[in-house]
Amino acid sequence: MVGGYKLHGAAVTIPPNGYTYSDTGMFQDTDGSWYILTSADHNIVQINKLNSDGSIGARASQLAAGAYEAPGILKVSGTYYLIVSGKTGWRSNPNKVFSAPSIAGPWTGPSNIAPEAEKTYNSQNTFELTIAGSQATTYIYMGDSWDSKGGPNSNHVWLPIKVDGSKKTLTLDWHAMWKVDVKTGVVSFPKAGRRYEVADAEVIGKRGVVGKGLLR
Repeated sequence: MVGGYKLHGAAVTIPPNGYTYSDTGMFQDTDGSWYILTSADHNIVQINKLNSDGSIGARASQLAAGAYEAPGILKVSGTYYLIVSGKTGWRSNPNKVFSAPSIAGPWTGPSNIAPEAEKTYNSQNTFELTIAGSQATTYIYMGDSWDSKGGPNSNHVWLPIKVDGSKKTLTLDWHAMWKVDVKTGVVSFPKAGRRYEVADAEVIGKRGVVGKGLLR
């Protein structure tokens, strides 16, 4: 773990154009298919399906609308929402949302996921978590809140996502404290109580659990 790593073989690229890539994300569709999301060469966000052996397969779609990275996808009622960040180094920026009727596109947008001046509450998208509860389905934005150098003082911003299916938009409101019951999927906003750090969470399956079955 302390180092001494060596490069073996050629650099991994993504088809069909052999782009190098970075800032990867993952998305599993409702049919079980997995996709890798990348910020590829030439500022292109590209989505490729993974083969059954885990290798990178054919391109499903791409977004060439600007200089974006940190892609993440969630699917709600048949609509795909692609969340991306601008490229501003360790500095936060207003993350954007595109929508499409299919993983193949076409992608329309962008819209802001939060008020532009808030710069996504000083965070950058990293993953969208879906909690399908017995009473509600909740979608959670999981963002990285970087310090000026991407170092150990960096933190996380997790917030519930509001979905407007008619406008095809996603919205984040700031909440200093909130919780979701991972069994029911119901979100509530306590006025006072203990604040839990992400490091205190216990992960069970695909659910993050804090305290008595609550993500805070």
